[in-house]
Amino acid sequence: MKILLFDDILQNRQKVGGALRSALGNRGTIQDFTPGVGRKTDGTYEERLLLDLGAAPNDNADLIVADRDLSGYGDNYPGLSESTVRRVADIIGIPECGYARGEPADAYIQHAEMREACIRLALVPDINDFAQRVVAIADGFLKLDAELAQRKTAGRLPPGKLLANILGKPEYADKISLYASGDQGRLQVIRGMKEDGDEKARRRRLSCLLGYWLWDSVLRYPGVTLGEIPASSYLNIEEEIFRAAPEIRELLSAARYTGPFAKAKIPMWWRGMLDDMLSEVEYEDGNGFVSSKLGKPIAKSICCENSAIAAGYYCLLKEKPVSFENSKGGLPWLPRGADLTRVSTSALEELGPWF
Repeated sequence: MKILLFDDILQNRQKVGGALRSALGNRGTIQDFTPGVGRKTDGTYEERLLLDLGAAPNDNADLIVADRDLSGYGDNYPGLSESTVRRVADIIGIPECGYARGEPADAYIQHAEMREACIRLALVPDINDFAQRVVAIADGFLKLDAELAQRKTAGRLPPGKLLANILGKPEYADKISLYASGDQGRLQVIRGMKEDGDEKARRRRLSCLLGYWLWDSVLRYPGVTLGEIPASSYLNIEEEIFRAAPEIRELLSAARYTGPFAKAKIPMWWRGMLDDMLSEVEYEDGNGFVSSKLGKPIAKSICCENSAIAAGYYCLLKEKPVSFENSKGGLPWLPRGADLTRVSTSALEELGPWF
């Protein structure tokens, strides 16, 4: 594995690079970006970066990790930004992960992800956790590439069916296909890819695009997969109890999502597998199932807007369980497959004009 690091400040580059090297161990290398090796001094940044990324020691990277502000690279790239690096990486088919040095995750990641399909992490509060997640992201893209290498007809399959097959869940292909509304730009590129030309380069671009789609849409918006809070709401189990009780997680372990990026995301579960588990027993919801298995009552999930009623859904903006009655779904920027993802009434009243 080779990770290419963009950070224009030496002290920060050493700190981030050190954490990444510790996380990667002997599984690969962390290479600091070396500007100018493409030997092009005129033209746009995009043209020059294309050559720089194709020349040693920058070439053959499996993942680019870039600080948001890269303006300190000096004479080579004054005013360079992480978004420019990502645009060039997209052309080549190298996945990219951006970070901000001083901003907390909720101030940086959420705002960035609302604007465009991307992968964003924060260095704070724990740079070692950040580094472990970066390595897990690189692993995820490499897994996708390896799976595609075994599928000679991958380019002829619809994106939803292709991704479902790679994840080992062909039965969820229709559900995953409903997430296509979440990233039309990248999916149009997937649909338009031809199978001729450089097979390795084509597969690399395809695995990159599928990885972004999986990270930023399918795993991000509760519907086909569920993170901790959405899962607790769906199963009608109070969220703090769900998070803190390993015995509950053990009961649901068969439904855990273990595919690409699993170690970089919070714990997640396949919704369909949870449904299958509950359909085999005679309980109204997951709370009844878990309570019976543990031999004790478990607190139920309540709506963040009205504590007198059960939740069942997830407010994306408040990151809290919410009821159907006190929320709105089907917003234009939500994928159609994310039917458990909603926005609470109070959040709509406050932020409605932005939608």
